[in-house]
Amino acid sequence: MIHLFILNSFAGTKDSTPLLKAEIEALGRDDTVIEYTESKGDAENIARRYAQKGEPLRVYACGGDGTANEALQGLYGFDNVALGVVPVGTGNDYVRSLPADVQDYRDINKMINGSEMTVDLLKCGDRLALNVVSAGYDCEVADRAQKNKRMPLMSGPLAYKLAIVQCLINKRKHTFVPFADGRAVKIPEGFKTQMLAVAAKGMYYGGGIKATPYARLDDGMIDFMSIPTVPVSFFARMIGLFTRGEHIDHPKTKKFIMHEKCRELRLDDHGDIKICIDGEMRVMKDPVITVLPKAFKVIIPSR
Repeated sequence: MIHLFILNSFAGTKDSTPLLKAEIEALGRDDTVIEYTESKGDAENIARRYAQKGEPLRVYACGGDGTANEALQGLYGFDNVALGVVPVGTGNDYVRSLPADVQDYRDINKMINGSEMTVDLLKCGDRLALNVVSAGYDCEVADRAQKNKRMPLMSGPLAYKLAIVQCLINKRKHTFVPFADGRAVKIPEGFKTQMLAVAAKGMYYGGGIKATPYARLDDGMIDFMSIPTVPVSFFARMIGLFTRGEHIDHPKTKKFIMHEKCRELRLDDHGDIKICIDGEMRVMKDPVITVLPKAFKVIIPSR
């Protein structure tokens, strides 16, 4: 068994790689390997290179959700692999839906000695997602949040919350039509445009926002939730509900929030749509999102 640690020094508000390197080396094991990313796509290439060797392999993506997603792209399709997410980035949303406490995923010893869990994946175009594929206002928020993170003393959750406010004015109206398992999901009466749509396996995105509280990582279904374009004042009042995951069932919001389970989701806009795949921005024409049941193994830290 090879334990490969992929360290991203650009993840988070400060470089965690020196501390992680020290913790890995302190274990005194001869089956651990450390690799560093220097640019976008490195985690995918490093993970694939080791997976191709054919030996039993555990890869630990030490960074944010983007680092984990890159590693996933390189590992998918190999039977000899499992992925551990060591959340030292900004959002760190995927591990919030996994068993065990988030802090346990930062414990190198617990991760190396952890068990494996088989989870579903999402597929959109030629890319895979562990957690969420989204479109609309929240993609604009994610784009803005990436820029906010470059500001001094800006944490991941704060960067997203600030972006939510910044994008409320002119990034709320979108014209795509969702099709769940081939059936058009009609916009609620009284609304003309879509604000956002989320296709999820995990419950959280955007730095801890519980957008899809009924999502499950291994139920073989996409958890689809969308919100039509509501007035700025109303959305400002519902942000707390949205963050806590209470928006789907709350009396003031459940009448217009669309939520259901499906196996395929198409967003039809007769043209290009900005898509966010585990935080990675893409532009696709009428994207189709499908679920891949029990398709991948992730590592759960030991107790």
